[in-house]
Amino acid sequence: MRWTSVKRWVPLFGWILVILGVSSIPRLSVDNVGMPEGIDKVAHYFEYLVLALLFHHALSGRPVRRRLPVELLVVATGLAIAAFDEIHQGYIPGRDPNIFDFAADGAGILTGMLIGMRMIRTAGAGTEGA
Repeated sequence: MRWTSVKRWVPLFGWILVILGVSSIPRLSVDNVGMPEGIDKVAHYFEYLVLALLFHHALSGRPVRRRLPVELLVVATGLAIAAFDEIHQGYIPGRDPNIFDFAADGAGILTGMLIGMRMIRTAGAGTEGA
């Protein structure tokens, strides 16, 4: 595997570690941080939108022949990470799994997947005439 291929994956794995690291902080809640109620759903949304974009970036070195399986891979893997994250929080003192957090994660993943598809399509259209 070439270093350029590895470099595509480093940000994704780094971001997954950030997600799991924040999820491992005991008793972290919007009340404890002084944030408005519901802001955590916005954070979940953007957290997983970034995850999906980084996944797209990691996969962007692959041939574009069969786009649909790649998109399904982004969504399925993103949802699996989100589910693991929520279950993991059940074992952290003062934290609980939350289906609404998971829903916000899923919305972020879908948005990130759609943005990633658009970016790939736009990049491909820009190189057709070259």
